[in-house]
Amino acid sequence: MAEATERGAGVRRPRSNWVPLGAATGVVVLLGAGWPLLNAVTPSTQALASDDTVDLGSGGDYAASLDLPQDGWNVDTTRTMADQQHVFTRGPVELDLVSIQPPQGVEATPEDLWSGMGTTSRVDDGAAELSDPETATTQDGTRGLVGDLHTQDRTERAAVFPSPDGGFAVEMTLGGEHATEADLAAVEDVVGAVSFEHQGESS
Repeated sequence: MAEATERGAGVRRPRSNWVPLGAATGVVVLLGAGWPLLNAVTPSTQALASDDTVDLGSGGDYAASLDLPQDGWNVDTTRTMADQQHVFTRGPVELDLVSIQPPQGVEATPEDLWSGMGTTSRVDDGAAELSDPETATTQDGTRGLVGDLHTQDRTERAAVFPSPDGGFAVEMTLGGEHATEADLAAVEDVVGAVSFEHQGESS
């Protein structure tokens, strides 16, 4: 498992007025455009279990992690960049998480994050559109927003969760080109499986 961590998977075993933020997310989206080609050349995945905890990144006084609620997930190590982006697959389902650092002195809020996500989603697909969101909470009770992301050829679930101090945020999409509604419904609870922990607190 130490080898997986060194490769950037970050896995621990058991246990529109938002222009600056939108631009930062856009950079991640644009950089990610080259990953499918790399993935086709050197595909690599690492199996995870339901008791695995994945470190997603940190900012301000908080760090975020993901506690997978099901078995069967794999981390795509060719598309995962530690503290920036994590891509997981489970059959035809794909879960993509991105850590966002807001501009210095700007506090991330769920509403601004949702607006920024709508803007950056259209970088890849000009027809992309977010639905009106609903309030959601992480495992530790941190408030965020969740809704549908409609693209040209499918509908995915989207969510945004800022850390309690607004120092950084986690954005995610749950979908997959060949995933059915039943496939997504079977793992929808993974969207709320993020936890924020104050830096320095004991695990």
